[in-house]
This record gives sequence, structure tokens and C-alpha cells, in this order.
Amino acid sequence: MAELTGLERALKYLRMEQPDKIPIWHQSADLSRKFVGCRWPEFVKDPKKIAQGHIEYVRRFKPDMSGIGTHMWWPVEALGLKFQVLDWIVQPAPYPARKRPNPEIYKRIEYRDPWSTESAKIMKEACHIYTEAVGGEILCRQGWYGPPGMLGMLVGVPEVMRDILIFPEVVFKTLREVMVDYTADFITGCVEAMEPNITNICWAMSQYDWDMCPKEWWDVMAETDIACFTKVKQNIKKKTGKDVPITTHICAPNPALDYIVEKFGHLINEIQYWGPMCPYSLEQAVKNFGDKIPIMTGIDHTRTLLMGTPEEVDKMVKDAIDTARGKCSFALGPGCDIAADTPEANLLALVEARGKYGTYV
Repeated sequence: MAELTGLERALKYLRMEQPDKIPIWHQSADLSRKFVGCRWPEFVKDPKKIAQGHIEYVRRFKPDMSGIGTHMWWPVEALGLKFQVLDWIVQPAPYPARKRPNPEIYKRIEYRDPWSTESAKIMKEACHIYTEAVGGEILCRQGWYGPPGMLGMLVGVPEVMRDILIFPEVVFKTLREVMVDYTADFITGCVEAMEPNITNICWAMSQYDWDMCPKEWWDVMAETDIACFTKVKQNIKKKTGKDVPITTHICAPNPALDYIVEKFGHLINEIQYWGPMCPYSLEQAVKNFGDKIPIMTGIDHTRTLLMGTPEEVDKMVKDAIDTARGKCSFALGPGCDIAADTPEANLLALVEARGKYGTYV
């Protein structure tokens, strides 16, 4: 088999076909910012620097899948969230419901165009530049959290979890009547910004976690997530004529993976999670649903990749590949964005180790 591009490799993995090599996903807004030599206030205002930093990241570290971003707060700026862009961090203003539950906060949330803000327009331009440069070479994982996650960013995750217990009908009314449409329009715009290289819709989820949210609310939240991503999938199919796969980013320390596969398996084309730091082992995932859906995990971005040596990275990759190879459609990936202080030698070691242990032909 001739060597595939990262994009070809990733698409074969998502179709549960055997590629030439096990694909790798990782990305980093922090390192991308460092590569263009500026601090956050300058970075978030300059679409060319956002794009150039992420393009350099792809060129330097050669992931098969990656993405582009800045911080977590601009997606809900249109709904009124204020945030501070400091030299080394971006942080939201204190949430209005932080100290006292207040149902009126939810009742005041109204639909706004998610792409009307300056931040959104900057990111859309950055995405266009990015996809023109690397969108034909790698799979750009572009999307966002569903309605519950978006509401958590707007009001505060602990606050939403608290308020669901106190006045659930108010919270779920806001999710159904405002956040489904807002989030669907936002994610549709994220994916369309990758034109002409629209290859997937990335669904980030965190609330289906044994430690974060009571199980009795999962089905109600799932209803809003399914409504949102069904709408996004329809929007993208109408635009492209293609039924593009839904990738995932299960950003949770103790995710309910069996629930996620059972509830969303008809919509999603992948399970991506933070395997090395999760009670749900890769062995267990391979056994329970490796024959049903592709699995991406295996990179510990907070210990081995961040603080280890290239030799330890090599062992981490080998252990993951030995566990999954030949038993499921498998890709290597971390739990989240790569930290700014991650040694470049460790990121380069990922590709080298994949070449040694994860080459099929």
C-alpha cells in the first residue's frame, strides 16, 4: 500500500477500514500561539496568526488529525458572556448565578446569531486560512459541545449542575427552546468554515460522566444533544451532499462510555476519550464495543507526554497499540489540548513510535 495522507488515514479509521498506519490526533492552541511569538491578547485578535500558528503545529508534529482554536469562551459571547483576555490566560467574568440559584437568569437567555461577534468572525477567517493550507492533508476535527455543554459555559458548569437539582424544568426549557438552535447554528458554522475540506462534525461531550452529573438527567440532556447534532448533520448534508461522519471528544474524567455508545451509537462514528487517566480502560473499551465503533485514546497528555521522556512516550504508544491493534479500528489521541510546556521531543516521539509499532503494511 502506498503511504496515505493523514486525511486518508483518518477517514479509513472512521470507516473501520485498515489504513497503512494507526492515525494520530492532537492539537494545541497554546503551542500554536507560542509558534507565532505573541501573547493571548494579540493572538485572539489576529486570524492570520491563529491560522499560521496551527499550520506550523501540523507541519512540525505531523498529526493525521488536528484542529484550530483559541479559548473556550468566545462560542457563547453572543449570548452575553464576558471574558478577560490576559497575557497568558483567557478567563470568564464571574458567573451571575455563582453564589445564589436564580431561575430568572435562564429565563432571560434568548437566541442570538452565534456568528455575529467579532471573535466569531475572526475565528471563521482563521479557519478558512487553515483549511486552505492543511485541510487536504489532515482531518480537521471541527465542532463543539452540545447544548448542555454550551449552557454550562454560559452560566457555569457547577451552577448548571446545581440548578438542575433545584429547578430542572427551567433549565431544560432553556436547553430545548434556545440552546438547541443556538448550538446547532454555531457548530454548522464551525464545520462550514472548513469548506471545501468538510470531512467530519466533531461532537464534544462531558456531562455523561459518573462524577459530574446525576444519571437521572442524562436522557433529558441526550434529547437536546441528539436534536442539535441531527440538525447539524442535516445542514451539512444539504450543503455538501455528503453524509459526513461525527467524530467525538469525550472530555470527562469518568465517562459513561457504555451509555454513550448505546444512546448515540446511531449518530456517532467514534469514541475518543482520555484512556490513560480514566477508570474505563482501553482493554475494557475494546472488549465492550471495539467491534462496533472506532476508538481513539492512549496518549496521556498530562503526565507522560508533558513530564516524561521520549523513551516513556515510546512505551506509552507501544502499550496502547499492543492493546488495540487488530481488535478494533484504533487511533492514538490525548484527552484534550496539548499543554504549552509539552517538550517538542515528546511530540515528535509520538510519530516515531507510531511508525515502529503502528504500521500495518
